[in-house]
Amino acid sequence: MKSNILALKQLAASVSKKAALATTGLLASSAAFATDHTTTIGTAVTDGTANYTAVILGILGMCAVGFGVGLIISKLKN
Repeated sequence: MKSNILALKQLAASVSKKAALATTGLLASSAAFATDHTTTIGTAVTDGTANYTAVILGILGMCAVGFGVGLIISKLKN
């Protein structure tokens, strides 16, 4: 009976040591994944703003050309 209890205590000690090592490894690896992405986000925002500006200018340019062509055609009809 005492040998069974001793074996269980040794098993519990072994499992707790392995769990502590696993926890330490997990915490160390999670710190490696926590990188700083502020420059990447800033670059993405800048690119998005540039794309948005290009689209707006393209739409306004097409409207101006369409208006100009319509004005020329209406003057030619008169």
